[in-house]
Amino acid sequence: MKLKYLLLIGLVTTLFNCKTDKLEQFIPENHLASFQTEKPQFFDLDTLEYKTIIGKHGTKIMYYRELFDTIYKDPIQLELTELYDFKEILYRNIPTITTKDELLETSGVLKIKFTSNGKELEIREGEKLIVYPPGNKLKNNNIFLSEKDSITNIKWNLTDQNYVYISILLGGGISKRIYIPFDALSENEKSRIKSKQIINADELIHLELKNEINSFILESIKEKWINIDKFIQPEKKISFNIEENIDFSGYNTYVQYEDLNSFLSYTVTEDMLTLKNIPIKGRVNLIVVGRNLEGIFFDKINLNTISDNSEIKLDMKKTSKHDLKKLFE
Repeated sequence: MKLKYLLLIGLVTTLFNCKTDKLEQFIPENHLASFQTEKPQFFDLDTLEYKTIIGKHGTKIMYYRELFDTIYKDPIQLELTELYDFKEILYRNIPTITTKDELLETSGVLKIKFTSNGKELEIREGEKLIVYPPGNKLKNNNIFLSEKDSITNIKWNLTDQNYVYISILLGGGISKRIYIPFDALSENEKSRIKSKQIINADELIHLELKNEINSFILESIKEKWINIDKFIQPEKKISFNIEENIDFSGYNTYVQYEDLNSFLSYTVTEDMLTLKNIPIKGRVNLIVVGRNLEGIFFDKINLNTISDNSEIKLDMKKTSKHDLKKLFE
């Protein structure tokens, strides 16, 4: 009897060890990073006082040296990254969610980085950097600045740095620009429609207001990504648990919105397998990616059929990075 008991213990231990031999320590990973094709562009501004910089995808930046606190002879360089292709945003794992967990849809992401002598520069207090995205990218959109939610995740803050400018004609061929916040623009337009003019310091000044909002202004860019987004109102939000799987110590998870230029990205570990308040809008999928000593595995689940506060059981299937990419196409 004792021998049978020991044999049973040994068999169970062997089976358990065989199952867990696949495990490796979970490290958050961007499985799509190798598919990025967009590279940063570099512009040597040296000691120029002024330059209009145009990126290869049409982003225009109005550069003035006085934007920054630098010594006169210090050379300045611009590093510009333009991500107007949604796939490039996905491949860089730049999700579309605010710090308040509000869903966004992106029209493009920018990185504008000025450096001098190897150090990143910040815009001087009181100065403003004017940026023109290509086409009508700003129509119905707001400007958001990045904030790191964790080592791997970016979230977005709606910035109050969204401005348009109006050119005031002073006469004699002289004009002056004034800046108006986006929030005030609608009232300004109403005023313009009624009178086509304003009174300023007892002087009648005619305004020339652009028909389309095609620029925005920033007062802070250091260590920031810039996102051109609009808010998306979800149909509902759901929370759910992912059932523990002894073959995986953690997962990279993606919430895929088939009808939007939007996605969410989370890392979950064996001791934290809950995703909360996931916005649902249109057709939505959960793509779960795990890695162990046998390779890369995935499961894809339609979240439209998942009830709130339910548990999801994964059916992890072996895949490759190339086939993983196809899941997002």
